[in-house]
Amino acid sequence: MINTTTKDKLSTLIVGAIGVVYGDIGTSPLYALKSCLSMGGLSASQSIIIGVISLFVWSLILIVSFKYVRLVLTMDHNGEGGVLALSTLAAAMDNSKFRSFASLCGIIGMALFFGDGIITPAISVLSAVEGISLVNNQLTPYIIPITIGILTALFSIQKFGSSRIGHFFGPIMIMWFSLLLILGVYHICCCPLILKAVNPYYALSFMWSNSWGGFALMGGVILVVTGAEALYADLGHFGKRPIQFSWIYLVFPALVANYLGQGALLLLSPEAISNPFYLMVPSWALQPVIILATLATVIASQSIISGLFSIAWQAILLNYLPRMKVTKTSEKNMGQVYLSVINYGIYLLTVIAVLNFGSSEKLAVAYGLCVSGIMLITTTLVFMIAWVEWGWHKIKLILIFSPLFLMDILFVSTNIVKFFDGAWYVLTITSIGYYVVHVWRKGSQALYSQKISVPMAAKKFIENHLQAYQHRIPGTALFLCREPFKIPSSLVMQLHHNKYLHEKVILVSFVIKAVPYQKISDRFKFQLITNNCSQLIASFGFKEIPDLNKALQWLKHQDIITSEENVSIFLGKGIPVASKSLILSGFSEKLYIALASLSQSATDFYRIPHHKVIELGVRYKI
Repeated sequence: MINTTTKDKLSTLIVGAIGVVYGDIGTSPLYALKSCLSMGGLSASQSIIIGVISLFVWSLILIVSFKYVRLVLTMDHNGEGGVLALSTLAAAMDNSKFRSFASLCGIIGMALFFGDGIITPAISVLSAVEGISLVNNQLTPYIIPITIGILTALFSIQKFGSSRIGHFFGPIMIMWFSLLLILGVYHICCCPLILKAVNPYYALSFMWSNSWGGFALMGGVILVVTGAEALYADLGHFGKRPIQFSWIYLVFPALVANYLGQGALLLLSPEAISNPFYLMVPSWALQPVIILATLATVIASQSIISGLFSIAWQAILLNYLPRMKVTKTSEKNMGQVYLSVINYGIYLLTVIAVLNFGSSEKLAVAYGLCVSGIMLITTTLVFMIAWVEWGWHKIKLILIFSPLFLMDILFVSTNIVKFFDGAWYVLTITSIGYYVVHVWRKGSQALYSQKISVPMAAKKFIENHLQAYQHRIPGTALFLCREPFKIPSSLVMQLHHNKYLHEKVILVSFVIKAVPYQKISDRFKFQLITNNCSQLIASFGFKEIPDLNKALQWLKHQDIITSEENVSIFLGKGIPVASKSLILSGFSEKLYIALASLSQSATDFYRIPHHKVIELGVRYKI
């Protein structure tokens, strides 16, 4: 029996999931049907309308209900989800031949997710604001300026964090889904013929009889399930049960009813294809519905932006991106962070998308490629885990994943062939994102390969140098080292130039584990090396913020150090310089040097007290 406290907590999580997780997919009815028929170049005849709506309904059933809610949500990584978490989980499997491929999938998926985060605010807000032209046609020229104004306000408040306004998301989105349900049911009652669309026969018949038109239209059908990737990405915030409960009992019925209602409207009034969602609304309610729709699209945009900050932070800790300045916006939720560079970059690219495409209908092509690409990568990673880690039988793998791969490949194909219609924008963003990650990783590998390397064990190294420098000065010295029990370059340079050791030496290694959050009991491991020289390993998950102050407090609590005032912290700093080597060249070389110069110092990144830091720099060629 579930107690009252558990029920209250579950209810809170369900409301939160409705507000955050389903904001994106919940606003798709604003533009999906209009954009879909436009892509296929099809008229609003009875057979076409029933066939298209049938495709909508069964896409929601197969892709969201089965693939994501039933299958993908079960593959959590210590309670966390998202394409990076999934690729990390796949890369950690025993079968080593999949590791690099899983990492590659994660990087491409991350780049596509950034494209998703750019297009979602643009198409969502723009589609809502476009409704003002139905109130007054003279307001049409103001659609773009109003959209940009809303986006500017949205991105300007990101530094305050989403936690302060998050509790308003749920009730507003519950109102929104209730509106979708009511409008849909009303129009279904006006034309019950649309209920034929529930039969999958009409979806298959439509695809068979329309050949190229049906193929082209599939690029628009993906718009119905945009935001499904958020189900998995937000798993760590709300848990599997609230996400599944919200989908089954509110979101899915509301979306299906609304799409059926839009189809019913078109069966009675084919001319309503110009804007089927807003033309479902009675004229007396149009203005408040536009306001509610705008609020819903802002919430959808906020959800994806917060997700971008979270995935960028994970990428930094996994060394996919340089160390950028990160601000923690919530004391309760470790995953809520703000990155100013990401915020302003996404804002600029979103505004460019609005100005370049000019309408939600044109943006839809670019949007579909983002989502379908992420879905194909997700299916691939889930297939690898089911095959290698779970040991599923080949027949089971074929039966379950063949239709999923077929649908994903079909969605990607129908969107990518429209390169010049808008897909170019997403491919450009994805390519740039992948290129930046590639250059950063390659340059970082060059740095580590050129750092001073000590072949002997830490114990032997310390004992040898103590013979030469027997007099140790008072105090404690902390040396940050990348790998545990390896001598850091900062210690080598310290001995070479200053020729002394402190009476107590502690090597500190920050280890980012392939888990979202590290257990507190396993956070720190301390081991004596020799002669008052020790190794401290501080482990953090890839969604946590590494903090040296926590390590200092732990050392003090364990009576390993008596006072933080007697501690000096030595850091090695690599400074990249251009060279004629073939590691990086041309623009890649200049880009890496620029990224390194913008990267946050280890002092700030690891929350190290500035007055205790001694940096020892070394120049290296890339």
